[in-house]
Amino acid sequence: MNIEIANRLVQLRREQGLSQEELASKLGVSRQAVSKWERAESSPDTDNLIALARLYGVSLDELLLHMPGSGGAAAAAAAPEPEPEYGYEPYAQSEAAEVFAAAQEWEMAEEAVAKSRRKAFKKNKEKLLWLLTLAMMVILPLACSLFGVGEIYPVIVVIAYLASGFLLDNWHPGWLIFLSVPIYEYMLGIF
Repeated sequence: MNIEIANRLVQLRREQGLSQEELASKLGVSRQAVSKWERAESSPDTDNLIALARLYGVSLDELLLHMPGSGGAAAAAAAPEPEPEYGYEPYAQSEAAEVFAAAQEWEMAEEAVAKSRRKAFKKNKEKLLWLLTLAMMVILPLACSLFGVGEIYPVIVVIAYLASGFLLDNWHPGWLIFLSVPIYEYMLGIF
């Protein structure tokens, strides 16, 4: 596209009182595309040239060659309207709607998978924490009685509870470890 046509496009747009963004929305193209046309970096396709001529009320000759054509607005109005199924704007809108719907479905599916994984992980983690707590209730008193820790066993239980709570988030079933204190006291009485 040459600079004369680009200048003509700028002139006609300004005569209509349109900004590049307003023109772009009327044509169904991006503002950057209009800007490129007006800087002679690219050319509008045939459908957009017809739409521009119709919008500005000029013939294609007037639009491209800057030659007054016969009829002006009448020639532009007589130009055939592009078929809706082949027009740029409806195709772009339907394609964009399909892409948007597919993206939404994909995000919902990913969210559902992530939710099910979190649920399964939480369920497995809960089972492991219960198992760990029961193991600590049995192993801790046995180990302390073998090593002869004596009267500091309750302190060891508190330390074990805090460590498993902070490190493994084992606060809920972890409190059951305190029930091992009377078991330890009983074991000391037997042995």
